[in-house]
Amino acid sequence: MVITMNYNETFLYAIKDKSSLPKGVTPSFFIGTPYPILEETENKLLTILSGGTVEVPEEFVLPMQPLDCHMLLYTKKGCGTLRLPKKTYQLEAGSLLYLDCSISPEWEIEMSEPGWQYTVFFIKGDQLSYYESLVPFSQAVLITVSSYSIILPSLEKLLQQGNSATLRNKLVDASVLNSIITELWIEAFHMEAPERKCPSYLIEIKQTLDTFFMNPLRLDDLESKYHISKYRICREFSSVFGIPPLKYLNKRRMEIAKNLLLSTDKHIHEIASELGYENTNHFINLFKKETGLTPMVYRDTISS
Repeated sequence: MVITMNYNETFLYAIKDKSSLPKGVTPSFFIGTPYPILEETENKLLTILSGGTVEVPEEFVLPMQPLDCHMLLYTKKGCGTLRLPKKTYQLEAGSLLYLDCSISPEWEIEMSEPGWQYTVFFIKGDQLSYYESLVPFSQAVLITVSSYSIILPSLEKLLQQGNSATLRNKLVDASVLNSIITELWIEAFHMEAPERKCPSYLIEIKQTLDTFFMNPLRLDDLESKYHISKYRICREFSSVFGIPPLKYLNKRRMEIAKNLLLSTDKHIHEIASELGYENTNHFINLFKKETGLTPMVYRDTISS
């Protein structure tokens, strides 16, 4: 059963000062297009309430009351500002914000720079509370999204999906949202936990793997550089990040491979080479082991 839901009205009701809206502009300028809801999947799956890509034509400030939902907001260009009672977030180009809109008695968002353009989705689902239990979470998480992150093609896929109220669309939405939030939470964990709980050399190793993933990794080289046994490095890296350095590097490369497969027309051997694999067949085997699909089948399946 399709539930017709006017999320514009819900959002408008939560605005504390209606005069703050730009003249002649409805709340949809901020929240995108309302999505119809399927009763059988509501809350059971991660569900989009409203969303789209928006370019703000003029300055605005929106003082908000609590909303029973969460927000994902990716800034494409320009800059916005989120103000909570105890913290302010600058929403700069390339940043992704996750916000629980229900916690604070009030929150405020404004355009900080002319021409702010962003992709926004208001979402809900029972799984979100579990995600939030995994990291030190108060109300918001803000990360800078790498150009290699799977988050960018995932957001584009949500936009291409449209808001059709079919079961297939709702299942795809839920799958893509899970992917985005999982990646977001991985980054959130790295921001919250490692700096406080592990030696700085481990953070440096991880940053090297994240940035120079195309370079070969030899544990002997790490041992020589840090004057620490490679066995200890593997043990301590695994303790903090849940996976040894070599496996982390391969996993990082596989995530980047997924992004390149979906966002470019590069041949498989080109992607393999760009990621540091000299043997294309070895790359294909590793990719299939990670995803259950060959790179070509993955591209054809996810893109269709």
